[in-house]
Amino acid sequence: MRRRCARRTDSRAPSPVKPTDVPKAVVNNPPKTAAEVDSIVLTKDKPTQILFWHRYTGATYSVVFEIVNDFNTKNPYGITVKLENAGSSYDDVFNKVNGAIAANAALPDVVIAYQNQAATYRDLGKAVNLKPFLDSPKYGLTADDTKDYYKAFIDSDRAPQFPGEVLGFPTQRSMDSLYVNLDMLKSLGYSAPPKTLKEFEEMACKASDKTKEQYGFIWRGDASNFASFVFANGGQILKEDASAYDFNSPAGVEALSLIQRLFKNGCGVELPTSERNGDQTRFANGKLLFVTSSQAGLPFYADAVAKGAKMKWTVTRFPQADNAKPATNLFGASWSVMKNTPEKELAAWLFMKAFGEKDNTTKFSNISGYFPVRASAATGVVDATKKDKRFADYPEAAEGFASLFTEAMPYGKIEAPIAGYDPVRAAINEMVIAVAVKGQGDPKAALDAAVTKANAILKENAPKSK
Repeated sequence: MRRRCARRTDSRAPSPVKPTDVPKAVVNNPPKTAAEVDSIVLTKDKPTQILFWHRYTGATYSVVFEIVNDFNTKNPYGITVKLENAGSSYDDVFNKVNGAIAANAALPDVVIAYQNQAATYRDLGKAVNLKPFLDSPKYGLTADDTKDYYKAFIDSDRAPQFPGEVLGFPTQRSMDSLYVNLDMLKSLGYSAPPKTLKEFEEMACKASDKTKEQYGFIWRGDASNFASFVFANGGQILKEDASAYDFNSPAGVEALSLIQRLFKNGCGVELPTSERNGDQTRFANGKLLFVTSSQAGLPFYADAVAKGAKMKWTVTRFPQADNAKPATNLFGASWSVMKNTPEKELAAWLFMKAFGEKDNTTKFSNISGYFPVRASAATGVVDATKKDKRFADYPEAAEGFASLFTEAMPYGKIEAPIAGYDPVRAAINEMVIAVAVKGQGDPKAALDAAVTKANAILKENAPKSK
């Protein structure tokens, strides 16, 4: 009988695998996938300092400083954020960043930027695509986070010129809203602000009396003001695929025609560029029925009215065309991450994510006047507004602000989050002043000419790198 031979074994134990023997995950710079982001490690043993270029001042800066200090103290990653004011306006910050890029100088790790500005930085190879960071199971937004953030806010940072990329993260948003002199409205025989553009036009014309320097509407020389009328008529400024501008659509024609009628019939007045905050001042002095402006100005309007006519007033959703789906003009700068190292890019993302936590966005909103970025923060912001002593005599304004969260926020639309939009905005404003304010030319012809010019600018600023 054959004996089965025992299997020969090696008595030597396998050598333990040393950490240095484990292949390190390849991380592109910037990371291209959520898995790459997950593989980045930040610890207090290796502190990471990041620089944030902003434009905050006064009480708003104070609350940002407070949130940053709290983050620096409590975050478990060894991240320290350094704040640096880069100018008094968004254009100042944009020019400083572009200057640094041109000079091949050091850039910040985080920068406040409008979507079109972020697109310019991305085309220059400097702004980082944040989608891998948002999608990271380890560091990104959870399903609950994503549900809590206002979808329109997150979507506004998606870059149509760079499909699939997200070039900023919302920490603040504003919306073009309608400020209404309720006392004047009542004296005209109306019991509530206009819901439709037809009502808006009728009320504005009925309120106007040139002999009293009293008007229903004021044009403040802002392309966003025109965009609000386009959106309200069911149109858009830019095609969704960013292939061309689209504000010469029937909705655009009706928007420009409405503004033209307001001036032709003596229902509107132009705000001189030299009259700083003139729309606010005139409204506060009881000389305007309507002002279209950001809801972020609410505290300033309250202060101005208290020093002026002391009339009852409110803020409400921008009126809409009868046959159009609800749409309101959403705007506001985001924070973008600039290319450095994967570790600093992750640190920048974690800082922005922390700034958007419920308590922080509530605190920031209550001081700055911007909308909070999370739905869970809405109640705290509305309650704080109602309790603000500035609204003690103007409860209708606080109630109107509260209504924006349900009647306007879900319908936010963004103008044109692409490189080169600034000169297009200037062209739009020039067109409105010529055709509507001064009554020169036909709306459709003027819009066609403006879109042709805008599309040439679009082509000139088309991404040179994808």
